[in-house]
Amino acid sequence: MLFLFQDPLGDDRGLAYQYPRAALYQEAGEGFADLLAVGGEAQEGRLLLKVRLARYPNPLEGPLGFSLATVALFLDTGEGGEETLVPGLRTPPGEGWEVGFSLTGFGAERRDPSGKRTPARVWREGEWVVLDTGLPPGAYGVYGGVGLFDPFAPGYLRPTSPSGGPWTLLAPPGSPPLVDLLAENPKDQVRAYETGVLKPSRPPRLSLRRESLLAFALGGVSLLLAFLLRR
Repeated sequence: MLFLFQDPLGDDRGLAYQYPRAALYQEAGEGFADLLAVGGEAQEGRLLLKVRLARYPNPLEGPLGFSLATVALFLDTGEGGEETLVPGLRTPPGEGWEVGFSLTGFGAERRDPSGKRTPARVWREGEWVVLDTGLPPGAYGVYGGVGLFDPFAPGYLRPTSPSGGPWTLLAPPGSPPLVDLLAENPKDQVRAYETGVLKPSRPPRLSLRRESLLAFALGGVSLLLAFLLRR
């Protein structure tokens, strides 16, 4: 893997969110919208994103083996970008996203800040859901979150309201429609819900200068070893 961001178990309640009251959710139990990890992998010159949830109940018979959760992913691939992730949640200033994905048990869509949507290739590998981004591997900033699947809502995310309902999340006014956010530190998730700003997860990357120095140093070591072996 190029990177692996882990998320705590059991933090899929937003900020005092309550799940819809419909029997579908009561029977499914907990954990189906609990994000555990997002990883990045290079394959044939393309970046694959791998997502793992705590559980995969499938009462609606989604072809990917789950049907109650929607995963929202956003990549910061350049300067600037769109700073609104979903209603009620945005990026830090200057760290907007250029490519977004909505991933459900029925498929995946790629979209850009203009709203254009195109199908994306997605499949299951055991407990992982794998998404082909179509992008070259890179040290992109990653934003992620999980909400409840709604086939008719924007981004396939079931909305929130202060009063809740059979098919609506109960949450404070203006809360984003995501019950879990990609944040390795639980305090960062709480802060994101409180401020409406989610920090990106970024893979560690050596700068070009450091990479060049490292290559130079390794070359020197190789020459020295060759000299000593000849002696």
